[in-house]
Amino acid sequence: MHRISILKREWLDDEAFELTFDRPDNFSFVAGQHVTLSLHGEERDYTLLSPPDARELRFLIRRIRGGVLSGALAELAPGSSVGMSQAKGYLIYRPTDRPVYFVANGVGIAPFMAMAASGVRGFTLVHGAREVSGLFYRRALTMAASRYIPCLSGPAQPGIMLLDLHRGHVTDYIDRHLKPGLYDFYLCGSRPMIHDMTHLLDEHFPGTRIYSEAYS
Repeated sequence: MHRISILKREWLDDEAFELTFDRPDNFSFVAGQHVTLSLHGEERDYTLLSPPDARELRFLIRRIRGGVLSGALAELAPGSSVGMSQAKGYLIYRPTDRPVYFVANGVGIAPFMAMAASGVRGFTLVHGAREVSGLFYRRALTMAASRYIPCLSGPAQPGIMLLDLHRGHVTDYIDRHLKPGLYDFYLCGSRPMIHDMTHLLDEHFPGTRIYSEAYS
């Protein structure tokens, strides 16, 4: 178990924030992996937002109503320390000749931001949120992706103009627009999204490889 100290916190919207920690000398990971953060006996897994060569460790965290650890992390002052496990997990990019789709909603965008920051290219990103403010890192990911598809499931907001904007959930977009073929899909986000997307791909795109990681 490592001890890491908070360097800074940046709020991205009313619920989500980015935490930056110092990096232990003997800590290594692959883009897309996660760690367990612990504080006062509470533990939770969070995906690393940083690329593997970064000097600092960044995490995208959503403050959950009633969530003890996320609430504490939202309030900890710079200089405070938390426990951190070794990196783990298998949602890592695998080079392929197939078309690659990254699909995320909410803070599930973290592993794909890490992959993009580490140099992964040639993917289509289908990025879901209720409102445009929830499309975290949209500009950076638009630059990295071959195609970036924002999907907004909330009520239409006046004045919102995004290239390739889809009104609806990420599953709606794939169901309506993906052509028959063999693909590699990487999924990260809410359990209902992972469940629905996996069912859709298994039923309509047999032979597609699916790599997924859900959060509670």
